[in-house]
Order: sequence, then C-alpha cells, then structure tokens
Amino acid sequence: MKIRKSMNANKYVSLIFILYSFVSFSQKKEDVYFVLENGSSEYTINNIMLCEKIRYINLLNKKEYEYHQKKIKEAKKNGTYYFDPESGRDNLKIKVSKLTFEIISKEEIKIKEDEIKKLNLVDYNWIQTTSWKKVAKQPVEFKDIYFLKKSNKNTYILYKVEVTIVAY
Repeated sequence: MKIRKSMNANKYVSLIFILYSFVSFSQKKEDVYFVLENGSSEYTINNIMLCEKIRYINLLNKKEYEYHQKKIKEAKKNGTYYFDPESGRDNLKIKVSKLTFEIISKEEIKIKEDEIKKLNLVDYNWIQTTSWKKVAKQPVEFKDIYFLKKSNKNTYILYKVEVTIVAY
C-alpha cells in the first residue's frame, strides 16, 4: 500500500513539473523597444548622427560623460591631455559607464505617436539592468531589442540591436 501511495505521489510531482515547464517555456517572449532621445538627462549617445556607416550605438552615462568632457577641456588648457588613438584611451583614466549595441538591421518606418505607446516600451533603467542578460546567457523575458530614433514627423529609424559589450 505504501509503495502504491509513493508511486501516485511521484506521478503527481512529475505531472506538476511537466505542467510548470510547459507553462514556463510556452510563454511567448516579446520584442522590446527603446526610444532614443537626444536630450536625455540619463544618457548620451556618442554616435548621435547614426549615419549609414555606424555599426554600433553607444549609450554613455550622461553625468560621467559630461564630467569627463569637462576634465578634457581643463587638461587641454593646461597642456596635460593625451589621447592614444590605438587604445582609444586618454591619460585622465576617468571611468564613463557605457553599453554598446551592435546594429543588426536598420529600416525607416512610419509610425504615429499613439502607435508607439502601444509597443512594449522599456526605459533606460531596463536597458542598464536587463538588456545584457542575453549576452551573459542568463534567462531573459524578451525576444529582441529595437531602438527607435525619430527622423521626421511620424518617421523613425528602427534599429534591431544586440548588446555586444557591457562596460561599467
């Protein structure tokens, strides 16, 4: 009798595990969208023009970036600034947090403001805390990341991106 109860309990545990796995993996992951803003108080885009030849978009912490730029001006004024083009570093050794995204594809789309609000929009905090998880092979709750950059009235450039380097 005890063996039979044990077998029934194992069947229930197995069934619950299978159902949980099915529900967990069957949930559809959605694309996420981040609207790039030129005047953001949180970040700056170092390749702001995003012309045809740009392959990466870098989002830099705005306060750290502005502080670094201020120190560059001071060092240049004093004649103590040096930039090494080979390494891409200067002698100030000031850390500027940045996220680098490789542009996978790019297209111009027409979309109205009210349609943008219906997208699965994320904010800069989400970009900082979650976008890198796919690269780190951690569980993610999104399919792909898209950046939207306004070009004209109701016209946006849609960038499908992938996080390539996380630097903090």
